[in-house]
Amino acid sequence: MSVFPSIADQDRAIRASWPSFRLVERSERAATWLGTLKPFMLAYEVRVSYQVPLVVERIAPLRQQPEVRVISPALRRRPGDGEGSLPHVYVDRAGDPVLCLFDHETGEWTPFRLIAETTIPWALDWLGCYEGWRATGRWSGGGRHAAPPAAKEAGR
Repeated sequence: MSVFPSIADQDRAIRASWPSFRLVERSERAATWLGTLKPFMLAYEVRVSYQVPLVVERIAPLRQQPEVRVISPALRRRPGDGEGSLPHVYVDRAGDPVLCLFDHETGEWTPFRLIAETTIPWALDWLGCYEGWRATGRWSGGGRHAAPPAAKEAGR
């Protein structure tokens, strides 16, 4: 028995708070939800993927956090910024952005928390900051962007 909320617990909370989200993949310990978030101007289809950790002693928030990706419309750089990067994202091996939603060093998210109360509202806030950044060039969300786990390990 897991000490963390189960996939069923997470799904119940997500469906109750975010009715546009639906469970599209599920196993005993992992799930993926698709849903729509509309911060201001655009509606974004997002995918949230999560796997419940096995052991409390091995909690590594950067590796065990829910992963949030914008499916459509695609995230874009600012016009005129050339090849400047998107703010507050990690880039996966395929070069696709994964949203950076919290500061892992502050304990904002742990596997003990519900995705419906943390990750999805944070994704909505991130999208609002993204729309502001696209319009003004300034990221209003604050925060500190941590190096992805592979980069930290390579720097040792």
